[in-house]
Amino acid sequence: MRRTALVITIALVSAVLHASDRLAQTTGSRRLPVLAIEEARAPAAGDIDALLQAARSGTEDLQAAAVRALGRLERRDLLTHLLPFLQAKSRAVQEEAANAVAQAFRGEPLPDVPAGRQVRMALEALLAAPPSGAVYRSIGRLPYETVDQVRAAEAALRKGIGVGHAGAARGLESMARLHRRVATIEPETTQTLRALAARTERTYPAEARRNAMAALVAAQGADAATVEAVLRDEDPEIRRLAALVLAGAGSPVSPADRLELLETALQDRSHLVRIEAVRAWAARAKDAGCTPLTDALGDTSLHVVLAALDALGDQCKDDDTTTVLVTSEARTPPAQGSWHREAHALVALAKRAPDRAAIAMSSFAMHPVWQVRMYAARAAAQMNDVATLARLAGDEDDNVAAAALSALRQLAGADSDAAFIAALNRRTRIIGRNTPVRPYDLLRTAAIELKGAQPDPALLDALVRALQRVTEERCETSRDVRLALLERIGEFGSAARESALTPLLGDIDPRVAAAAAAVLEKWTGRRPAIEPQKRQAFRPDARTLDEQTFVRVALDTGREFWIAFHADQAPLSKARFLSLVRARYYDGLTFHRVVPNFVIQGGSPGANEYCGDCPYWRDEVGLLMHTRGTIGISTRGRDTGDAQIFVNLVDSPRLDHTYTVFAHVCEGMDAVDAIQEGARMRTVAVASPPAACLRVP
Repeated sequence: MRRTALVITIALVSAVLHASDRLAQTTGSRRLPVLAIEEARAPAAGDIDALLQAARSGTEDLQAAAVRALGRLERRDLLTHLLPFLQAKSRAVQEEAANAVAQAFRGEPLPDVPAGRQVRMALEALLAAPPSGAVYRSIGRLPYETVDQVRAAEAALRKGIGVGHAGAARGLESMARLHRRVATIEPETTQTLRALAARTERTYPAEARRNAMAALVAAQGADAATVEAVLRDEDPEIRRLAALVLAGAGSPVSPADRLELLETALQDRSHLVRIEAVRAWAARAKDAGCTPLTDALGDTSLHVVLAALDALGDQCKDDDTTTVLVTSEARTPPAQGSWHREAHALVALAKRAPDRAAIAMSSFAMHPVWQVRMYAARAAAQMNDVATLARLAGDEDDNVAAAALSALRQLAGADSDAAFIAALNRRTRIIGRNTPVRPYDLLRTAAIELKGAQPDPALLDALVRALQRVTEERCETSRDVRLALLERIGEFGSAARESALTPLLGDIDPRVAAAAAAVLEKWTGRRPAIEPQKRQAFRPDARTLDEQTFVRVALDTGREFWIAFHADQAPLSKARFLSLVRARYYDGLTFHRVVPNFVIQGGSPGANEYCGDCPYWRDEVGLLMHTRGTIGISTRGRDTGDAQIFVNLVDSPRLDHTYTVFAHVCEGMDAVDAIQEGARMRTVAVASPPAACLRVP
């Protein structure tokens, strides 16, 4: 059987490599066999041989795709195959190989091969490779174990930084963040980074300066002179990083200078900088009073206002004037329009003056907008308001109920059992164009919060029924909720419930099947065998891969932004996303998560982290960095995308090589910046793009 699979797999690739009319083939059609192996994660015996054959072909785009696919398997045993491609004739293949080498180290260590030896081998090969951004970034993220390894890598990166190479600075950011326990960055390197960030010797590109400043933040190496110089930079992202330094516990700036610099940052023309300055003032300048925070309530950016309100929940609590001001902000929100300012003010007031917040609570807890009721639950938790929490735990909206359950359990204990049983009995409902809203977040919250509870037959029955209902939906993306339910059933149940878990041994999810087997072993003393079902592969067509397509996201606010794809790096994600766009899946959904100076996230029918599309998406991490405006796939572990997307509001190096980047905002980033929690996507559709989207990024 294995030999048959090997022959068939290689034959598929060979058919592509040796087609008589290669010039007539599209890029997409050439890559389809490689993508099929990558999507399946190379399960057959001949898959690796087929990828290697494609990587050694004479077709550059096919070579690059095959090397990329080998890296995405995240297998350390493939390193010896990948290293020769660092010297390929094609620059594109070299860069893919560099990234693939570093990505392979995310895999499990080999039992018979010392990890340190593999790291040395990879580092030597990368140092000998033609320098590039991909090479530098990979050097920065290898899993070093010794000081000597770090120093050798650091020397190479410092040389790249000396000529203003953005990739070298990005590599040093990774090194400083990932390897500080092995060795801190040397003073010479710190000085080189400072010179690059502050342009003390010559002007460098903004990307290089940003990456250098990010590396200094990660290494805690920025000094007062650098911070002051960077606060005058024309790039708002660089100025934001300077404000971030001022918020750090180990800030190099003296208290007096810090106040002066923060006052400058609070008046910055970019909201990105002002948000960070508000946070920094709350964290490090609170002894100087709250006037800058109350002044920020008049800011033109609602993000800045909300940051100030959140800070005022914890700062200057003895200041009656500030309490009066926050009280005036916590008025009942309108039934339509923005509710954010009032809702954040209520939570802040609940922390400052619970008696005053209690007066406003009833109007918030019964508000027609569910997000307002969710914030009421958060405020009630701060006030230990059991009555309000009990009422909101039964709210018709799953997110409101989930927000109330955790605090209710802590305050009411077993007296909240009825609320938990009701939550566990929640069923999937349908909205819009036959879109299911699955209560997975609520069910998971209930299961987690019941940990350590007194076993009760009614609770156990509700947990088992919830597990059976969710399993019947056959959603791959139900993994997290089912694992939580299984854990609690295992805690409360016994062998008398064996028949309820036995069907899971042949589940669609091997993780769930293994968890069920573990519970059964705990109950019976016998470890049953599992036979999980084979997952259904996703197969895009070549036309989808090749077409130059743009997507317009029209918001309920009347504003819009445009999406352009990186089909070479993330073809499967592009195809999956477009299939849902054309099915009108995203129409009417919201951005439920908004974290200023980080990301906005949306595309969940349930407006939460755990409700998405049923099939899992494969990760396509690669050369693309998480820079401002890039769009990624939200996951909860490897290969667990559920159609939820996020837009990076700033550069986020810590997301690199962990989350897929498949597109970017090519027009309308100002509209993205203005998005607030709950913003609705009226339509998401393929459309002709504006001129800005046709320019090469």
